[in-house]
Amino acid sequence: MTLKKLPKPVPALIIMMLILGITACGVGGPSKAERLGKDMQDAAASVPGVKDAQVHVNMNTSGNFITAKLTGTGSEHAALAQALEEALPAMLEKTTDLDSGSFSVSIFSPDDSVSVSAGDLGYAGGTSLADFREYFLNRP
Repeated sequence: MTLKKLPKPVPALIIMMLILGITACGVGGPSKAERLGKDMQDAAASVPGVKDAQVHVNMNTSGNFITAKLTGTGSEHAALAQALEEALPAMLEKTTDLDSGSFSVSIFSPDDSVSVSAGDLGYAGGTSLADFREYFLNRP
C-alpha cells in the first residue's frame, strides 16, 4: 500500500472551513439584554427634559438587573422630577417581557449637582421591577 499526497485543494478547503467557522461565531446581533437596554435608553431619551440616558441591563442565571442613569436638561429639582415621572412609564413598558428583576433609576442635572430618584416621586417600594411597574404603570 502506498501513501499518496493529498491534492492541493484540501488545505484550501480546511482554511475556508476555519474562516467560516470563526465568522459564524460572531453573527447573531445584539443580545436580549443589549436590545432591552437600547430600547429603554431610546424611550427615556424621547421624553422632554431628558438629555441623555444610560441603561445597563445584566441578564444571567441569578436574575435580571437594570440600572439607569438619566441626565436632565435642567438643574431644577421640579423639572428633573417631571422628566423622571414621564420617563419611567416609557422605560418600564419596555420590560413587560421580563417576569422579574431589579431596577434602579435616578435623574441628574447636567453637572450632577441635583438628583431625583423614584422615592422623590412617592415610590416607597424596593428595587423589584414588578413593584416599579405596578406603581408607575398604573398611575392616573
